[in-house]
Amino acid sequence: MTAGQRLDLIGRERFSEAVESSFSVSVRPQFFVWSQASLQSLLPHEILICGIVDGSREGMVMHRFSASRYFRQEQFDVVSDPITGLLPKLLAASGVSGRPVVMSPVVSPTPADDALHSLVSGNEMKDMLAHLVQGTRGKVEAFYVLSRTGMTLDSHAAYLMELLVPHIHSAFLRVLANERQAATSDTRRAGRLITPRQEEILNLIKTGKTNSEIAVVLDCSPWTIKNHIQAILRKLNTNSRTHAIARAMSLGILKAD
Repeated sequence: MTAGQRLDLIGRERFSEAVESSFSVSVRPQFFVWSQASLQSLLPHEILICGIVDGSREGMVMHRFSASRYFRQEQFDVVSDPITGLLPKLLAASGVSGRPVVMSPVVSPTPADDALHSLVSGNEMKDMLAHLVQGTRGKVEAFYVLSRTGMTLDSHAAYLMELLVPHIHSAFLRVLANERQAATSDTRRAGRLITPRQEEILNLIKTGKTNSEIAVVLDCSPWTIKNHIQAILRKLNTNSRTHAIARAMSLGILKAD
């Protein structure tokens, strides 16, 4: 760190406010508002991309927070690709330094930088500040990217990114933890909504069976099955069998194929 990188009095006040206000972030909308307010005062940006290993699926799960009308789902899909997207190119460009990666719209000094620059500039991101977060085992467990910054991306910007990413990471982990807890609570509540027999009927509906076919499988009358289905629709606040299946899957009552 050089003397020129240290925060001045205004920078310290903004940094203190950004860190302090990050502790009030607990849900996704709050995280976006915080990124568009306190974080903007130090690192202006239109796009924030968060990649994180959260245990919900294999590899990184990608999230975007964008105020740009140019960065659409198709661009996000490209930069999220686990083989050709941001993560492998960031790993190649950062090497073993562990320092933030700064990517301005200038000629890049290495082939790895050229590949990253092509990905960034080709997908409406214009420029980029990125930082990889390493876990206790030395493996990358998250990364954060700011783009369309409109600021001078120099060593001081990289220093700010290094200061702020631990707090961005902490706030986002809290958001994900709260979402996971809420999903678990919803699943538990949903599990009490319907009876085991009604769950069995839902699974049979999911396979495409009619009321009469379900009645044969469960050895009861079609009228009984109809009553069960009406009760399921009412409990799940749905108006069709298809809607009930989709709702049950979203609540975790049924497993997706």
